[in-house]
Amino acid sequence: MKLKLVMMMIAVAAFSAIKVKAQQPDESRIKVLNTEKSGVLRLVHALQIEDGVTVNFITDEGIISTDEIKGSFPKGLSKRYDVRKIDKEFWMEVSTPHLSVTYHIIPSRDGKTFTSNLEKAVHKYDVVVASRD
Repeated sequence: MKLKLVMMMIAVAAFSAIKVKAQQPDESRIKVLNTEKSGVLRLVHALQIEDGVTVNFITDEGIISTDEIKGSFPKGLSKRYDVRKIDKEFWMEVSTPHLSVTYHIIPSRDGKTFTSNLEKAVHKYDVVVASRD
């Protein structure tokens, strides 16, 4: 009987470890990727979206462009952006009502490819206040 219990506990511990390792934080499911087309980036948002997404393109001079994507996307979304006109490094801020991530985008010398680095992720949680009557 003890052997069965020990084996079951080992199996539960192993399953739990695999499950915890498989879970990814939300910000890792939002990516900015290169495409096969020169000067084009692809935004992949692999989370359920209920109330739309706002994408801001920001340089050191401020916001240069904004894309408001309205609607509900139960399986996330993928969208391409032609950024050939931006000839210097910039930031791409992707915001939903629950999460905002900012990627620092650095173009290559020829402007054909980009390096994207996740710079900031901010989770927006509702605040609940308990009443002390």
